[in-house]
Amino acid sequence: MSNDLKLYDREKLEYWLRTKQSLRAIARIMRRDHSVLVRELKRNADGNRKKYRADVAQRAFEKRRHKRHKGKLDKFPELKERVLEGLKNEWSPDVIAGKLQTAGEKITISRESIYHYIYNKDGRIEKWYQYLRQGQPKRHKLGSRKKVKISIPERVSIHLRPKYIDQRKRFGDWESDSVIFSKQKNILSVQSERKSKLIRIHKAPNKSAEETREALIKTAESIPKEIFLSLTFDNGTEGVKHVEIKKEYGVETYFCDPFSSWQKGGVENANKLIRHYLPRSTDLSKLTDRDIYEIQEKLNNRPRKCLNYKSPNEIINEVVH
Repeated sequence: MSNDLKLYDREKLEYWLRTKQSLRAIARIMRRDHSVLVRELKRNADGNRKKYRADVAQRAFEKRRHKRHKGKLDKFPELKERVLEGLKNEWSPDVIAGKLQTAGEKITISRESIYHYIYNKDGRIEKWYQYLRQGQPKRHKLGSRKKVKISIPERVSIHLRPKYIDQRKRFGDWESDSVIFSKQKNILSVQSERKSKLIRIHKAPNKSAEETREALIKTAESIPKEIFLSLTFDNGTEGVKHVEIKKEYGVETYFCDPFSSWQKGGVENANKLIRHYLPRSTDLSKLTDRDIYEIQEKLNNRPRKCLNYKSPNEIINEVVH
């Protein structure tokens, strides 16, 4: 049994102390060693049983424990500096932890330890959260989206999609989605290749099926034909003209279940990365196509854990060449 007392142990101790029983008798009742209770009184009440209060003792214990169990970032300033540098370079805690491990560093750190520091008291004071994709001081649960049923011609369910696409066994299988912004019609049409994580981002004047078709054509024309083999959509209006793309480029098209956009998680993750640069309040009219392209290539040159810390551009260049 651990010698550390819990809050309810301290509450019991406070109660039995008030009954004026001896400390040894209380130790037998609580099934604790007598020395544990002696040490508890000495630390948290100067040895005076009349001054002992469970809540005060618990706060004092937690304060000592915090000082006793410092995290790696508190213990190793050089490691802390490297982690902060990685965050400022727009790397996720996952990537930072992976890079330290693959580089053979003597002192490494886990992604959870980085997140713990970011969201504990010290990290919030230092505002490390601002370097994360979402830039939020607290973690928030995802809310539900507005549910609207759309009729899509020649719709093929994602459940009929071949297993080799599901398992990312080949290059050329893409997912498509739109990123919308507050109080404006302009959107971004985003495509993400499932295996390499390569993305294409196109600015569009609205979310219509016609504008999405134009964006898909730009994506198709920007890559070799052999790595443009299939497209997966959700059930929004953007995918209504998928048949034209299907016929023009010979690709197969598939659709997620209603209200299940998580089934195309690659492009959903790409959208989160884009939000780091372009939050919902961004005025897209002030951005040029060149601005959008630079963001696209920042993401395509970013190391990914799932790619063994290579970038999408590195992976796709190996495939193409």
